Amino acid sequence: MPIRETEAIILRSYPLREADKIVSFFSRGGGRLRGVAPNARRSLKRFGAGLELLSHVRLRYQEQEARDLVRLESCELLQSFFDGESSYELAVAYSYIAEVCEQLLPEHEANDPFFRLVLLVRDEIRKPSRIWRPLTYFDLWAVKLGGFLPSLEACSRCQSPLKSEESAWFGEQSEGLLCRACRSQGSSALAASSRGLASRLLLTPLGEIADEGWDKGRAQDLRKFLVQRIEQHIERKLITRPPLEDLS
Repeated sequence: MPIRETEAIILRSYPLREADKIVSFFSRGGGRLRGVAPNARRSLKRFGAGLELLSHVRLRYQEQEARDLVRLESCELLQSFFDGESSYELAVAYSYIAEVCEQLLPEHEANDPFFRLVLLVRDEIRKPSRIWRPLTYFDLWAVKLGGFLPSLEACSRCQSPLKSEESAWFGEQSEGLLCRACRSQGSSALAASSRGLASRLLLTPLGEIADEGWDKGRAQDLRKFLVQRIEQHIERKLITRPPLEDLS
């Protein structure tokens, strides 16, 4: 099989036997893949420090006939994110992004818009500001690019327009937003301001969204709504969600 070369984002790596590593990565040309990095735990010559979480790299790999795992040949580090090792907040945020990618993206399907989204959010999230603005943007666009963002303007049950000045409602099992008349017991509210913010985030580049006022409380209801959509779609709970919600 020919050796392929691609840009990639490292999603996860873990030990295999005494010297190797299993690496989950999101490649620009081939989508989400997993591979074996031979001798990566003993020698830095072929892979260096390029297999760290959310590192942007250039990978050379070879597909192996009748095997699910590719064989990684080399790794060139394009951009490192070692700062995640020294900041618990960044480490949790990076792990969350990586888990969403692993669970949401199908294998072997290139998705350049999602690849650019991860690079963009990763660059913004490490700037000296709070993590909540880029994470909110990531959640919204992950659901949008995944093709399961429900209408923000109409009730998913009765199809009536949602009033711009009133809250909408949602639950873990609901397909989308509900109006006041259709909401069920135990539903959570999505404030009108958060719906308006979501509409702006879909139209405005992340770099043009002011960071001022983005503490954890801002758009927290929107993030809850979006994460519930992700978990409903993948049919499991995100492991990184509780530690992310525990951050101040």
